[in-house]
Amino acid sequence: MNTSLKNALSIPWKGLGLFQKTIMASTSIIIVGMICYTIVVRYVFGSDFYGSEELISMLAFWLYFMGAAQGSREKSQISADLLSCYIKNDRTRGAVLLFKDAITCGICLLFTFWALQFVSWALVMNPKSPVFRLPMLIPQAAVGLGFVLMSLYHVTYFVQDLIAYVKGERFGCTGDF
Repeated sequence: MNTSLKNALSIPWKGLGLFQKTIMASTSIIIVGMICYTIVVRYVFGSDFYGSEELISMLAFWLYFMGAAQGSREKSQISADLLSCYIKNDRTRGAVLLFKDAITCGICLLFTFWALQFVSWALVMNPKSPVFRLPMLIPQAAVGLGFVLMSLYHVTYFVQDLIAYVKGERFGCTGDF
C-alpha cells in the first residue's frame, strides 16, 4: 500500500479506535458507578433503585460489543490455532492462516448480516424496555455496530494478509493499519 493512501486511511482508523475506547471506558465507569449507587441505596438507605438492571444491561451491551470489536481490531481474540504451530513450511503455514482468516471473515459477515436484520427489526417494531420504556434499539444497535466493526477489521486484515502472501511477505502479526 502506498504511503499517501496509508496516511489517509489511518485517520479514520485511529478515529474508530478512539471511538471504541471512549465507549468502553465511559460505559465501564458508568456501570461501576450505577452498581455502587444501587448498593448504597439498597444497604445504607434501605430503598431500591428500580430498573437499575435494565440500564446496566443496556450499557453492558455497548461495553461488550465495543470490546469485541476492539479485540478484532487488535487481533487479540482467543484462538486455538494449533495446526500452524506444527507446519514448518512458511508458505504452507501462510496458506493455512489465510484459510482460517477466510473462514473467520465468512462467519463474521454472516453474523453481521443477522445483526443488521436484528437492528432493522428493532427499527420497525420499536420494542421498549419494561421499566423505563426505553427503546430496545439502544442495546440492539450495539450488536449491529459491533459486528459491522468486527467484519470491517477481519476483512481488512484478510485483504492485507492476502496481498502480503501473494507478494511472499510475512503477515498476520500486527493489528495496525
